[in-house]
Amino acid sequence: MRTTFNYIGPILLTLCSPALAGRPTDKISFSCLPLTIEMSDPIMFPGNESDHLHLVAGGTAFQRTMAEDTARKAIGTTCGIEIDKSNYWVPELYHQTEGGFELVDVEGIELYYMNRACNYTEDATACDTQNEVAIAPPDGLRMVAGNPFLRTYDESNPAQQAISHMCIREDRSSNETKHLPQEPCSLLRSQVFFPSCWDGKNVDTHDHRSHMSYPAIGHYNQGVCPPSHPIAIISIFAEFLFNTKPYLDYDNLVYAMGDPTGYGLHGDFVNGWTDLDALRDALVTCTGEKGLTDPSCSVTKNQHGVLAPQSRPMEVHSPKEEREFGQNGPIPKLPGDNPVTGPGDEEEVGGKEGGKEGGKESGKNDGKEDNEQDESENDGSKPKPKPNPAPEDEGFGKGCWFCGWGG
Repeated sequence: MRTTFNYIGPILLTLCSPALAGRPTDKISFSCLPLTIEMSDPIMFPGNESDHLHLVAGGTAFQRTMAEDTARKAIGTTCGIEIDKSNYWVPELYHQTEGGFELVDVEGIELYYMNRACNYTEDATACDTQNEVAIAPPDGLRMVAGNPFLRTYDESNPAQQAISHMCIREDRSSNETKHLPQEPCSLLRSQVFFPSCWDGKNVDTHDHRSHMSYPAIGHYNQGVCPPSHPIAIISIFAEFLFNTKPYLDYDNLVYAMGDPTGYGLHGDFVNGWTDLDALRDALVTCTGEKGLTDPSCSVTKNQHGVLAPQSRPMEVHSPKEEREFGQNGPIPKLPGDNPVTGPGDEEEVGGKEGGKEGGKESGKNDGKEDNEQDESENDGSKPKPKPNPAPEDEGFGKGCWFCGWGG
């Protein structure tokens, strides 16, 4: 049952700081608290109610309709770095019981900004990240990673490789999978690695995807950008941690869009950094032994408050904000009446994603590059389908449950 948001950010920042490694790193990391849970998605459903419930962190200006500068003008943020007014959101996680669906408690949110991709250069086969720094995400950029309709996994697709889950066990060992874990976990870390290559022109497109890409040479989380998207931006990796310790029946976890497999995990980002030069400089000035606490660190040197996430009130509350989403016990249906669907379901999917006009899809991408699967209705009463196995990611997060990098 959702009652409180527990903050474990300071542990993450302390134990995983650059000082522990004793050498400079290629990333900065900081924690956030949840801002809200809402049926809102200003990227895919601008101005309308979204088709499933989201967990949102970041700038207090989050609302259903957001102009290019809305996030940047926020009064505050729930993230630890004050000049980051961006918003980050993922689908909520539920536990399915005979009595319905209850929200799983959130334990923390961790964000990583990393120097992993490089600009397209003819004949380049690798990046010189020691001497080159990617640009900050451009003003007004909004992007998505993952596909809510997926129920199977294509191991050859970088966009699907970028979505993963980390099971953190009672003994603090860990195991990373693309699907929801098939074992009991004390903590479940839902992980989203956003695309790092930009077309250099558009901060958004009709499908909200085609202006961004993953590297063409290398891996989804590092490498040379393709000629179609030649500009490398700082890579963003988001982790949302859920307390799954109470749920030994791990196969009854389901995401808010009715996904019991985990392959449909996705994340959204709206850029709200108020000083993009400082963000880019952070990969040089904030990556030494002192990290974000270095007096010369560009993103924190003028910070007025403590370097820790804070609870903040929203500036604009969504309609029906008092709706019961499972915070106080099971609800009979997932918000949005989403059926639980798995890889064996065959109904046409994709019609809900979008929303410029009353929930109609805005510039559907057809899902071809994401290998979408069809769904059929399931009222949640029949046994949930098991996910098709996927190869484990050889991530750096294995064996270190508190170190955030898992991609």
